[in-house]
Amino acid sequence: MSSSDTTALQDKVLLAARLLAAPLFIYSGIGKILAFEVTAGRLPGGAGGFGSVLAACAIVIELGGSLALILGIYTRCAAIAFIVFTVLASVMFHNFWASPPAQVIPQTVNFLKNLGLIGLFAMIAAFGPGAYALRKK
Repeated sequence: MSSSDTTALQDKVLLAARLLAAPLFIYSGIGKILAFEVTAGRLPGGAGGFGSVLAACAIVIELGGSLALILGIYTRCAAIAFIVFTVLASVMFHNFWASPPAQVIPQTVNFLKNLGLIGLFAMIAAFGPGAYALRKK
C-alpha cells in the first residue's frame, strides 16, 4: 500500500504510531549508552566480548530505528528490525515462564507489552509511514 492509498485519517494515525513508539526505544538506547558495560554484561559473551557487539547493535537499532520512524525514512525496514529486536528481547529478558515467582507478573506484563509493540510494528511494516514522511517507503 502506498501513501496515496491511505486516507488523511490513516496518515495521521500512522504518524502518531511512529512518533509514540519512538520514545521508548530512544530512552532505552540512551540508557544502554550510559550503562554500556552493564548492558553488555547481561548479554551472551559478556562485557568485552560478544556481549559488547550485541549491545552496540542494540543501540544502533534502538536509536537509528527511532530516528527512521520519526522522520519517516526506511520506515518499513525500521519496523521489521524492531520486530526482530523485540522478539529477541522478549525471549531473552522477559521469559516469565522461567522467572522466580516474584517476577512472573512483571515479566508477563513486559512480555505482553512487547507483543503489542510487535503488532504495532507489523502494521507499520505493512502500511508504510503514510503521507507524513520524508521517504514514502
